[in-house]
Amino acid sequence: MMRAMTRSNLSDTHERTSRRAAKPLLLVGNPTSQSGKAARRIELVIDLMNQKGVAHEFRSTLPDGRTVRMVRDAINEEGFDTIVYMGGDGTFYEVATGICTSGNPTNIRLGMLPSGTANDQGKSFGISSLESSLGDNINTIIEGHTETLDVGQVTAIDVDGKVMSTDFFFDSLGWGLSAAILAFRNRELKLVKKMPLWREMYRDQAVYVRAAMHELALHWATRDRFAAEIEVDGVVHNFEKLSDIVVSNTMVYAGEWIIDSQSSASDGLIELAPFSGLRDWTSKLILQHKKALITEEMLNRIGVSHTPNLQGKFFKIHLLRPSVDKRLPAQRDGEEFVAADDYLVNVLPRLLTVIVPRDFHWI
Repeated sequence: MMRAMTRSNLSDTHERTSRRAAKPLLLVGNPTSQSGKAARRIELVIDLMNQKGVAHEFRSTLPDGRTVRMVRDAINEEGFDTIVYMGGDGTFYEVATGICTSGNPTNIRLGMLPSGTANDQGKSFGISSLESSLGDNINTIIEGHTETLDVGQVTAIDVDGKVMSTDFFFDSLGWGLSAAILAFRNRELKLVKKMPLWREMYRDQAVYVRAAMHELALHWATRDRFAAEIEVDGVVHNFEKLSDIVVSNTMVYAGEWIIDSQSSASDGLIELAPFSGLRDWTSKLILQHKKALITEEMLNRIGVSHTPNLQGKFFKIHLLRPSVDKRLPAQRDGEEFVAADDYLVNVLPRLLTVIVPRDFHWI
């Protein structure tokens, strides 16, 4: 039975709303990134917030992962209940982790002012990273419409069954090709930082493209295959001759692909896509592109099929490389993760509350 809204209820609701409106939001960004471009963008955001009458405080990200603690302390000790990140997926990860490790994460709202090249989280909710969209994105934060977001958790296990590392992920996990590309990119970035001319010419997507072509052509799709035993909610699946495994927690993967168009941010499930060879890669890249015009039925008619995706709440992943001694590279949200033979992956349903457009659609 629906309870009638009493005068006391109305008063309490108005009081909570007034407190939230009066409390400044915390804006977190890195003014030293993107060769000064980020600092100019932060100044623009602050000017726009002042013009729109949005009470706020700005704090810079901290090195060595200390942003997570800064955000957590701002919530637990200072009472901030709206945190707005500004930057790429790395800043999203740190701010979101700070929220998720705070005392009561479901009561904290996360606003998004993305500026990264991938922006998977923003694109999943129709939030653009273009500078021209800043006004609209700030209006979205002012309006305050929220959706809940499932959070993934990954645990790496060593050969003795001991926990090596446990971490959140908000976007994706990967083993094989995707993680090898990331590791190669990181080596390239360290190299070009020593050469000022190349540092300006060889950055962002150019690094990804060269890394992808290098690894794809020389190794993973043709030679560095692996096998995996994957248990999903108690059901075991075995795969051979894989080049990559991608676990996706967002609607949009790598900026352009939709792993499962029927999934949602708060369905309590995550999706796993195994990739086996060039044909599998090609068919999935065609079918799962967000602007795809070809259907799976069309590809089946010409004899092109691909390994089906898996979906579930809890995964046990055992990786096998009988012909190669070293462990597979792993990535978590675009950062290198602990290499192991076994991983546990689970969902923390609706742990994060994000501020999004009222009628959002992935872009």
